[in-house]
Amino acid sequence: MISFLYTVVFLALQSVTETKGPPPPARDGDPEGPQLPIDDNLWILLVAGLMFGIYILYRRNQIMNRAALGS
Repeated sequence: MISFLYTVVFLALQSVTETKGPPPPARDGDPEGPQLPIDDNLWILLVAGLMFGIYILYRRNQIMNRAALGS
């Protein structure tokens, strides 16, 4: 019951803070926006994600094989 009450209060407070809206955009500076480091090195993030996915699939496969051999 306490977790339900906590959830209701949390969601009520979050909905109140989200109704303010975003701040107005700044008028000065580069119209295209700043070049962020992720723009140049996005391929590194993609390769790291792919390697992590392969690692997770490999471990899951190993666990399934051990469970099948143990039964």
